[in-house]
Amino acid sequence: MKKKFYLLLLIVTMICLVFAGCSNSTNTGSTTSQNEPPVNLLVYAGAGLKMPLEEIKTAFEAENNVIIEYVYAGSAQLLSQIETSGKGDVFIVGSENTYNKAIEKDLANESKLVAHHTPAIMVAKGNPKNIQTLEDLTQEGIKVVLGDPQANAIGATAQKLIEKNNLQDINNNVVAQTSTINEIVTAITAGNADAGIVTTDSAYGNNAVELIAIPDAQNIDQLIPIGSLKISTNPEIVATFVDFVASESGKAIFEKYGFAPVTE
Repeated sequence: MKKKFYLLLLIVTMICLVFAGCSNSTNTGSTTSQNEPPVNLLVYAGAGLKMPLEEIKTAFEAENNVIIEYVYAGSAQLLSQIETSGKGDVFIVGSENTYNKAIEKDLANESKLVAHHTPAIMVAKGNPKNIQTLEDLTQEGIKVVLGDPQANAIGATAQKLIEKNNLQDINNNVVAQTSTINEIVTAITAGNADAGIVTTDSAYGNNAVELIAIPDAQNIDQLIPIGSLKISTNPEIVATFVDFVASESGKAIFEKYGFAPVTE
């Protein structure tokens, strides 16, 4: 009986040791995974896209071992920074034309479309100058602020709108051209201009301004593309980030801030 007892005790002890070893092996693997340093992603982004992108940053970092750093600026400045710095992972801007320049320069890969970036006329709350149309921006005494066409997408689009509708006299009323769309909004809220050409999303959460829609026949809609940069050294996680922004979840975040999502 004693032999059987000791034999049984020995077997139980060996089984316990085996399970303990497996447990230690599993824990070691888990600790190693948790201790891996996060991947840093550098994202070049149009200044007007800040609100949805900041929420996307929070959501994506919560589910991935990643730290996202944004560089916000006008599109021309962003392209210059990408070229001169030689580093970065993602490019997202306010128009396909701007993104395509990055492709032409062999800086970016093919893009995915996220949301509309539709131009509109912005005026101060109450519309004190009673501006209703693009044609009204040609009236004498109307102070207009536009984006710099060499610096940002909305500035280039504004000039295309002027040309498309044969309203060159708008440029005679321009009191300032800004490097970002946010500066157009600031000029109008500060009373330094009566109107500007912006995008519909730029008025989100701003009770000091109003938007006047431009008829579809006169307008030139913009689309927001996102894609990876060829210089990225983190292609897998970059692809995951790009896919997330262009997914239904990412588009829903953009929609919260006034950007109509692109539908397939």
